[in-house]
Amino acid sequence: MRKWKASYTVEASFLMPLVIGTMALAMRIGIACYEEVRDGKEAQRTAQLWEVKEFYRYQSLKEVVHD
Repeated sequence: MRKWKASYTVEASFLMPLVIGTMALAMRIGIACYEEVRDGKEAQRTAQLWEVKEFYRYQSLKEVVHD
């Protein structure tokens, strides 16, 4: 009977690091995806701000030309 209990312990000692490593890898991939989306959103926001600045600059130049 003791042989069976010991075999579960040995199996668990091999299986648990594998499970923990898989979970850590999945978390790292999730964090990388999050950072990629966040950086893309930041770049999009910056581009929109530049578009607004260019629009106002164009409007001010247009007013200067017409005066």
